[in-house]
Amino acid sequence: MELTSTAPLLLFPCPGCNSQLYFNPQNQQLVCEHCGTKVDIEKSTNLIKENSLKEQLNGGSDAAAITIEQQVYKCNRCGSQSVFTTETPVFVCSFCNYEAVNPVAYKTRIIQPSGMIPFIVDQQQSISIFKTWLGKGWFAPGDLKEFARQDALHGIYLPFWTYDAQTHSQWSGYGGRYYYVTEYYTDGNGKRQSRQVRHTQWIYREGTYDHFFDDILIGGANELSQDEYESIFPYNLQELVNFDPRYMSGWKADVYDITVHDGYDKAEAIMTEWIHEACADQCRIDTYKGLQVNTEYADQTYKHILLPLWICSYMYKKKTYHFLVNGQTGKIHGKKPVSALKVTLVVILVLLLIVAIVMLFQNS
Repeated sequence: MELTSTAPLLLFPCPGCNSQLYFNPQNQQLVCEHCGTKVDIEKSTNLIKENSLKEQLNGGSDAAAITIEQQVYKCNRCGSQSVFTTETPVFVCSFCNYEAVNPVAYKTRIIQPSGMIPFIVDQQQSISIFKTWLGKGWFAPGDLKEFARQDALHGIYLPFWTYDAQTHSQWSGYGGRYYYVTEYYTDGNGKRQSRQVRHTQWIYREGTYDHFFDDILIGGANELSQDEYESIFPYNLQELVNFDPRYMSGWKADVYDITVHDGYDKAEAIMTEWIHEACADQCRIDTYKGLQVNTEYADQTYKHILLPLWICSYMYKKKTYHFLVNGQTGKIHGKKPVSALKVTLVVILVLLLIVAIVMLFQNS
């Protein structure tokens, strides 16, 4: 790929001492770590809007417009030159660690972010949450802290899609009503006994269900599965602000690699499951069977946003584990390996306890 020396990176120098300004989640400002200068960031929401999914789908694949090139960046701080790719959202000079935000990263995708939620949970809060989580759970291996190091916890803005849709569903099926019949039988002693036996009366039922889905949230990066994303939901999307590179100063960020088309397929699967459960509730009397649902989707819209996430990935015995913290709410999700030795000890102790109880009863 051809190199170019024009790299339109955004620098945020301190007006007081010319050091770098970083976004601080505690006061929601740009802060100079050298002299303490603080710079406000004006918040607005006028650029956040829904886009027609139909028009986007008719326009072809959004992946087709992705162009990744290499650029040469001359650092304004130390004068060194470094090579980076155009899809790198935050570039760090390899010589002096001076950071710059690259807005071109989002222009390599045909769909640029319209909004974002800035970090609210800062580094110290995330580390405290992580330490507390590591200390819980007796079955975790004793050497877990050596692998799940707190310095591996990184704050990153990840790409997301939101989808809206108006749905109209027609359903049909059989609702089951329970009723009980008294039956008589002869027990082992030859005595006549009675019991209540449940039966089901099946009744044909049909109806309609209308629902508007608002902001079905789908992760736009392959680093995590949709289940992992959902484990730290919800995000309060009412706090979205316009996409502003200043919120990214000092933070990692990513660009989407799941297209708006593939994201919508995931969103529609979620909507389909939701609708099926809602129609099942309408069909059900005590139970149901044979439910058929036909759904029409209309007025689908989408928007592309960035959301804050703290993430730690670590390897333990050749298996990868993730610990996640919602960068807005502090909600956590994580899985830990289980110590086979500790599980074995617990099983042995339980068995010994059972044996002791049995012997006690036998002796008494």
